[in-house]
Amino acid sequence: MNSKIRSVFTSLMFAAIAFTATAAFAGEAKVPQTVADHETLAQKYKSEASGYRKTAEEHKQMAEAYARKHPDDAKRNVKNPWNIKMQKHCMGIAQDAEKLAIEAEKAAEYHTLRGKELQGK
Repeated sequence: MNSKIRSVFTSLMFAAIAFTATAAFAGEAKVPQTVADHETLAQKYKSEASGYRKTAEEHKQMAEAYARKHPDDAKRNVKNPWNIKMQKHCMGIAQDAEKLAIEAEKAAEYHTLRGKELQGK
């Protein structure tokens, strides 16, 4: 009996979550069709690229600051293991953010060109 109630309850919860998720995403996914749609997306992607570049620069600066405050032991020729980890961490984020910036710029370029194409330019 308990397993049957649990099964019904689980099914109802799943249905409620699925319905809510479907309703939430239904209004978000929209294929741009007008010049204005493409221009809006181009500006959105340009803004995102700028944000990603800012994130990349911040993490590069963090890596440099951390290296200055936690230097290697030059006298003993020993690398600071925490600095090594932080460099990998920060530079990895910086590289990923830069890749995202490049992709966002490509998307902005596409939507700019597509908008012009729709205008007959």
